[in-house]
Amino acid sequence: MDERAISFIDTKPYQNVPFTMLETTNNALEISEILTKEYQEQFDSLKQTKSIERTKTYWFKADLSQIDFEGKKWVIRTGGYALNNLYIDQNEDIKVSRAGSFDPVTKELELIIWRYHTISAENLIEGKYVYLELRENYFPAQIYTQQILAISESDFKTNSIIRFVGDAEYNFRAVFFLGGIAFLLIYTFGISFIYKDRLYLLYGAYLLFLLMYLGVKMYPAQSTVLFGSFPIFNHAWNEVTQILLNYWYVRFVRKFLDAKNLYPLIDKAGKIIEWIILGFVTAVLISIFSNPLSTSLYIIVTTERLMMIAFAVVTNLYIILNLKDRRGLYIVAGSTMLLTGSVTALVLGDIQYFMIGVIIEIFIFGMGLGILMKRREDERSVLNKEMEKVKMRALQTQMNPHFIFNSLNSIRSYMIKNETKEASGYLSKFSRLIRQILEYSTEEFITLKEELQVLSLYVQIEQLRFRDEFGFIIKVDESLNDEELIVPPLIVQPFLENAIWHGLMQKQGEKKIELFVEDAGNKLKIVLRDNGIGRDEASRNNVGKQKENRSMAIDLTRQRIEMLEEKDKKGDKVTIIDLYDDSRAPKGTEVRLLIPKIQKRVK
Repeated sequence: MDERAISFIDTKPYQNVPFTMLETTNNALEISEILTKEYQEQFDSLKQTKSIERTKTYWFKADLSQIDFEGKKWVIRTGGYALNNLYIDQNEDIKVSRAGSFDPVTKELELIIWRYHTISAENLIEGKYVYLELRENYFPAQIYTQQILAISESDFKTNSIIRFVGDAEYNFRAVFFLGGIAFLLIYTFGISFIYKDRLYLLYGAYLLFLLMYLGVKMYPAQSTVLFGSFPIFNHAWNEVTQILLNYWYVRFVRKFLDAKNLYPLIDKAGKIIEWIILGFVTAVLISIFSNPLSTSLYIIVTTERLMMIAFAVVTNLYIILNLKDRRGLYIVAGSTMLLTGSVTALVLGDIQYFMIGVIIEIFIFGMGLGILMKRREDERSVLNKEMEKVKMRALQTQMNPHFIFNSLNSIRSYMIKNETKEASGYLSKFSRLIRQILEYSTEEFITLKEELQVLSLYVQIEQLRFRDEFGFIIKVDESLNDEELIVPPLIVQPFLENAIWHGLMQKQGEKKIELFVEDAGNKLKIVLRDNGIGRDEASRNNVGKQKENRSMAIDLTRQRIEMLEEKDKKGDKVTIIDLYDDSRAPKGTEVRLLIPKIQKRVK
């Protein structure tokens, strides 16, 4: 017997109603046609339990002649179905009572029980019959030999209230469970806001849709309150929230695993799955609102579930076979528990198994997030200590303090956003630059190759800092051996810094700097050319800003070059040229340095 149809016989017994049945693939049949002799002759008794076929409609001719109405109303129960129509006689006309899952709720007891029909003796067709039209296109269902049950309305109300009270234990567990998810949701969003970490935002989104799905699924009364007049929205809510729950789950897993770096195959597959899930959402909404009784909805949802099961299984196996760190184990354990609970709930039709799987999964993921947070805090601590060391080294080099502190602030910015890998990479480059400058600061000369390497490293740091890549090209005359020629350390750096900060940073579009080292007889000619906004525009934009540090650095460089050639005082060793296009619009600046060509001495 259908447990959904007889779930209230604990207190007041239901009466079995004899019936004959007609099954048909013609889903457009009207009651007027069913009452004709042609179709009446096709009704037959049901010998044994029968599984419902989603493409068929089932008509029942229920004989209520054994019911003693005694002026009372009686309730007819058949279980929950997508289409559940009862046809009765009302003032010598055939009327329909609708109680399918897509029909509006009008009875107060719908808050605590399944849908039902209420009739009186005057509603019987031919004084003894009522006709039922049932169809279930979504959930697996069966038709039983004792499918149709009847009970007096007063007994039905008593049973319903007793059942509601008897469910107190389940209701307590459900409230405790959903309250726990709600608390964890608020906590997760709080952590996300404090640490600006997208991982917690993704996990919060997953918990939010879990709460939205289970909040209505576990409390049918909630759906009646929210969607009683528009039950089709309840169906859309259930299916869409469940599918989007999977969407946020996949996004969280990718982020938690750092799949882009550790499991690139999972990352690519996950992105594809996410787009497919959004496609399923669109297909579900179209199916529900275009034809809610179509079997296409069942096919779409079942396909999506099978896809997610396959994705979870394959992902777990791949992680186990290619394990990179402990995060993978948390995902495998958590998703396995969730998958086990989901499949068990589907097979046994009991959502409490899904609840158990969710509880275990949330506990495991919570542990993983806690350990990940501890690891990141440790990384921040190490980076902070390294920053302090680098800061001291940088100050010892007497570099531009603005460059030092701005670079350190950029590293902190990466750390605040939990981009620890970027912060670590930035700090590594910055630390290497400071070490090289410290090393070269004690040297009178370094090789041309070492000078160019330092300049390249400096440009990489500035590119990271501004997160705006600009081209940097170095071209050395083929006739020059950059390992044999020596130059004063950081002779070009002040001009390069000037080109980046005051030439390129305020420019829109393509940005580039070119550095040429040419053979000029007994001298080296170094040309630094940018396609920035030009000196005039830069001066206008920097009105009121301090220029002392920049001017001092350039003046010191001039003096350093002049000191190299005390005998040759003729001509300017540093030339700055403004570049213009054909229309006399600024198109950049060119700096030319002339320094002695000095060969490295062999010790």
